[in-house]
Amino acid sequence: MIYRGFEKNKGLLEGRKLFLVCRGSFDRLEMADYIKSLGPVRFSGFTPNPKMEEVMDGVEAFKASGCDTILAVGGGSPIDVAKCIKHYSGSDAPIIAVPTTSGTGSESTHFAVVYENGVKKSVAAPNLLPDEVILEPSVLKNVPEYTRKATMLDALCHAIESHWAKKATPESREIAKKAIEMVIKHKDAYMANEESGNAGMMEAANLAGQAINLTTTTAAHAMCYKITSMYGFQHGHAAAICLPEVWAHIDEAAGGNAVPGITRDEFISIITELGMEYPVSETRDADIQVLADSVNLQRLSNSPVAFDRDQLVEMYKNIVRAK
Repeated sequence: MIYRGFEKNKGLLEGRKLFLVCRGSFDRLEMADYIKSLGPVRFSGFTPNPKMEEVMDGVEAFKASGCDTILAVGGGSPIDVAKCIKHYSGSDAPIIAVPTTSGTGSESTHFAVVYENGVKKSVAAPNLLPDEVILEPSVLKNVPEYTRKATMLDALCHAIESHWAKKATPESREIAKKAIEMVIKHKDAYMANEESGNAGMMEAANLAGQAINLTTTTAAHAMCYKITSMYGFQHGHAAAICLPEVWAHIDEAAGGNAVPGITRDEFISIITELGMEYPVSETRDADIQVLADSVNLQRLSNSPVAFDRDQLVEMYKNIVRAK
């Protein structure tokens, strides 16, 4: 169930013993004092790309807490950690998600990401879809500019990839189309940190999450994960610079524009307008080989066009610049 507005829906949290999963930015939110007044057990011992050992620390803390509800407040990482804690603890505790960025859509999906020995691992189960979601656009007021850009691009990438995914259905395509339209409609107001733009982008990201919950992502996301750790890019930034390379192949196979409402050139213009740079490396050739080896083949299989390793190498050559 999705609820809009924290103040009028905060009663959802009352009468529960809350296990609060959040990071340090939680304390700067207007809702923080109210949530703290409910006496939650707090877990913040994880990094932006959460590690398995951090998740297991959370599992032990949750088991010892006696809590009956997991409350995740934050971006994709806290919500993913909350899902993983539920999964690995074997609990049936409901998850309440309060997203604080407009990009990951994690509040709308039944899967999560965790890193084990430096390798990305996906965790998925139907019961990991949050039971209740509170969308509160005011939390976006203090989002840093780079994060604002990267998360918006992540939402747009989700919607675009969902639309062309092999697993796409008429329902998922309709949701993805609406998400694309909303990102484009609210982009300028969102980047200007206007209330209407923040509200619209939060809805767009939620819709994009609903779309990938039905279809999962494709080659662009498969290609982006290693870029985040190698170059320190945020996830949405990395996905966005991979997407045009994949899109060129898909457009060619489709005989024209493969996505309604936006073209590849328009997408590239958005990246340029936002000033989102490409990685620069002193060891470019070696980096490209590492990147090509890192790609999750399962995610490649959901792309409407097949890619082999040589094509991955060529695409990464267009992404990574020599220093």
